[in-house]
Amino acid sequence: MARPSKNILSPSIIAEAALTMVERDHDFTIPGIAKELGVNPSSLYHHVRGGRDEIINLMREALYGRIDLRAATAEGAPWQDRLRAWIRSYRANMAKLPAAMPLLVGSPVDDLPTLRIYEVAFAILDEIGIPAEDQVDVVSMLDAVVLGSALDRGAPVPMWQPGDHAVPHLQRAAPFGDDDDRSARGLELAITGVVAAIESLIAEAA
Repeated sequence: MARPSKNILSPSIIAEAALTMVERDHDFTIPGIAKELGVNPSSLYHHVRGGRDEIINLMREALYGRIDLRAATAEGAPWQDRLRAWIRSYRANMAKLPAAMPLLVGSPVDDLPTLRIYEVAFAILDEIGIPAEDQVDVVSMLDAVVLGSALDRGAPVPMWQPGDHAVPHLQRAAPFGDDDDRSARGLELAITGVVAAIESLIAEAA
């Protein structure tokens, strides 16, 4: 029998299959990936000897490797613009696959694509004078905005459906914005708050 012209398995192919499963089923299994790719489950372990944990790392590498950092690292651009670009680009990428986030945030970050994303954020904080002892808290705030907004992007529209429940304040406000753009508008408000909070920290440090 002739050998195939190319390998049908690789770590990146396995990661993409896992991402496809998570998008569809909100989780993945190794037998499920094997079925998706038309191979035996044992074949996967030749490429991902670490099993499920390694596949999760590969998924994170694949997702974070797609984040465009050019605007966030643009030389000469104000730090506020670069930070806004970092948040928007990171969130836009994660919002494409919100079902993957519970898996990805449940393990330590040790892959280079993800570390590079955070290195850009820490570099901006260093540049503008945020003390090192405050930087992890600031990046945790950024994560809360990015990941929370990305999850929110997958929420149904309309989000609030009170029916006959007595929630008059919600019922009064919801018609003015519970639509397809709700999550994007909320993100922009959060970005404004983030920039203001960091400017306040800069003033305190000075």
